[in-house]
Formats: sequence, structure tokens, C-alpha cells
Amino acid sequence: MGDIGQLTEEQQRILQKMLFAPDYFLLWGPPGTGKTSQMLRHFAKWIFENTDENLLLLAYTNRAVDEICEALESIGPAVKDAYLRIGSRYSTSEQFENQLLTSKIAGVTTRKGLLEVVGRHRIFVSTLASLSNNQELLKLKKFRRVAIDEASQILEPVLAGLLPQFEQFVLIGDHKQLPAVVVQPPEASAVTDEKLLGIGLQNLRNSLFERLFRRCTEQGWHWAYDLLSHQGRMHEDIMRFPGEHFYEGKLRILPADTPVSQKQTAPLAAQLADSPHDWQRMVQRQRFVFLNTPIDRQSPSRKTNRHEAELLAQLVKFFQSPQFSILNSQFSIGIITPYRAQIAQIQEVMQREGIDCASITIDTVERYQGGARDIILISLCTNAASQMETLISLSEEGVDRKLNVALTRAREQVVVVGNEELLMRNEIYRRLIEWARG
Repeated sequence: MGDIGQLTEEQQRILQKMLFAPDYFLLWGPPGTGKTSQMLRHFAKWIFENTDENLLLLAYTNRAVDEICEALESIGPAVKDAYLRIGSRYSTSEQFENQLLTSKIAGVTTRKGLLEVVGRHRIFVSTLASLSNNQELLKLKKFRRVAIDEASQILEPVLAGLLPQFEQFVLIGDHKQLPAVVVQPPEASAVTDEKLLGIGLQNLRNSLFERLFRRCTEQGWHWAYDLLSHQGRMHEDIMRFPGEHFYEGKLRILPADTPVSQKQTAPLAAQLADSPHDWQRMVQRQRFVFLNTPIDRQSPSRKTNRHEAELLAQLVKFFQSPQFSILNSQFSIGIITPYRAQIAQIQEVMQREGIDCASITIDTVERYQGGARDIILISLCTNAASQMETLISLSEEGVDRKLNVALTRAREQVVVVGNEELLMRNEIYRRLIEWARG
């Protein structure tokens, strides 16, 4: 298998299945399991070094394509000279602009010259949208395989016409995180044809990845799918709740003989003395914290909560204090909240408190998918029971995908802020609050 020493035994076993699956392979990669940085990287590396095949690598978003480019360039200079990116410079990270087709054909004035540039590259990277605008590529190059990252965010009809053009396709995703955005109600996209229902196609709002994964597990087609169970992002104390409630207890920290594993089990830094507030004592003792806040009865739209914004500001000041920084070295802070109005409210309070927000990302959970921070603060902005419907995004398996994504963005510590009385009416949030309190 060549140089795969960086992979765990589990990753090595799954890589072999990816490479030699007869028709297709589904790689289920929960947060932090290295599905792009490790698995897709070694998949491309093996094909590049051991075959003369061309390879097409696709993703749903430009950010994910940037990550694929980063993974490819980490293989070595030979791969950098052999891969080409389809897309616009305005949606490409500056460090990868030289890899764009438009950059590589600058100065080319003939079709022969264009064909020569395309011909000497073996790995092509693109979003699905950019590829759809450059369909002639599939006529100029013969691709035996295609690998698609973020596949659980891509609707089945989008892939139905593309995948038959390849001998093998690999879909990489996590159907327990946020799905594709569909504006139609579920009843409008429901499938009624008996033959389609017979292959598990029940609703067109679901991804091909999710349908095939369910189909493979039901039929026992073990050669066509697998799960990455070792994650290297979250501390063990943060991982336990999503691991138990969203990943069926299958999520684990890295093996004990890996350096990251020691960090994943390390205790919190030494305690600070004389903490005047209960919440300060809690965040010094625990990595997974829930803090109760009042309803904001002055909120004009129910989509802001000043109590939560003010508590978040105090939390940020605490985490940025010199004493805490000395104990915990350098770290990043992210804030997740469901409403744009609450984002503005938090920014306003931070500014009033003199907090520099330049290094803090405040955003919705949808825009956080794929990202991570050392410390994640979650403002649920709960002011009315009716808001629980928009706060929660349940999968067909009963997984709250929004909460799963929010919690699994954190590496070192997560603090959830919301109104306990309202949240306890929901089963999953009741479990979360009870879990946080031990």
C-alpha cells in the first residue's frame, strides 16, 4: 500500500476498501475523523503514485475544495504540479489561485495549447457547480474514478446524471450533520413510486449518500461502506455526549499510542483562585458546561436575548483574561447562535464591553459546519416554546443535526447558554442539560 504509516490501523483498513471497492464506496466520517486531511489525501496519493489514472475530486462548497487542495499539496511538489482546479479566483483561497485552470492557461491562445495544459494534469478538483459549467472536461479527459466530499449535503438528483460516467465513485460525508437546504416541504418532495420506494428512495430531499448508506447497512453490503470511528478534534469530555446520543457510541478518541490522544484525555489547566461567580467555577472545572439564562421579555422579535449576549461577553472576557491565557496558551473562540439578530446583539454587547471581536467568529450553525475552534460558546436564544421547532433539525433517525454540528465544533471546551425551563421540554436538550450537570 505504499507510504501509509501516518494512518491508524482502522484508517489503513478502510483505505484499502476505498481503493478496491468494485463500484462505489461510502465513507462515513464524523467530525474530526480526518476524512479529507487523511483519507482523501491518501486515496489520491495512492492513485497518483501507483497508477496512471486521472482522478476527479469534487465537493459541495469552495471551502471544502480549498481543504482538498491543501491535502493534495501536503503530499509533495510532484502532486502540486499534477493537479488543476476548476473555478473562479473570487471563490478560491489566495494560496491556491496558481492552481486554477484560468491561471495555468494564461497566455495560451490556441486550442492545442489548452489541450496540452489539460493533458499534462492528472488530478482535477472542483465544486459540483463549477464542474457543471465545464462539462467539456469529461470529454477531454477519461476519469475512471471520482471522489465527492461533503456528499451528505448533495441531493440525489444532482448526482444521478454524473456518477454513471465513472467506473467507481467514492462518496464521503456524515448524514448526521446538516443536510442539503431544501425549501420545499417534505410532502412536496415525497416519492410515491413503488419501485423507487423499493430501493429506499423515499424523499428527494435526502442525499444519495444517506439513502445508499442505509441501503448498504440493511442489506449487509459491508464491502461498500465503512465508518471512521477515531476522531482527533474533540477532547474526550466533549466527545462523549454527541458520541453517545448521535453516533450510537461508535465515536472514540485516537488510539493511546498517538500524541493527540494524550491531549484528548488531559485534565483542565490549574484552577484559578477566588472566582466570584458560579459560572466561572463551572468553566474551570468542566469542559462541557450548560448555563441557565432568563427569557428576554423585552426582545421585539424573540430572536434576541440580551441576558445571553451579556453572559457571553463575560465568558469571552474570562477566557481572554491574562491568567486564563497563561494557563491555556493560545486558543480560538467561536460563538454559535441561531439568529442573525442575536449575532448583531452579541456584537453590540461585545463592542460596549471593549472586547476585540476580530479573532472571534460569531455565526449560525449552518455556516460553522466544517469549521472548528478551541472554545465554542452556544447562545440558543430561547425566549418562547415555539422557537424550539426552528432550533431543532431532526434526521429520519431522530438525530438533532443542528445540535450535533454545534457541539462538535469545539476542541477543548464548550459552553451552552439558554433558558433551562424551555429547553427541558425537549427530550434531547433535557438530556444535554442533565449530562452537563453530571
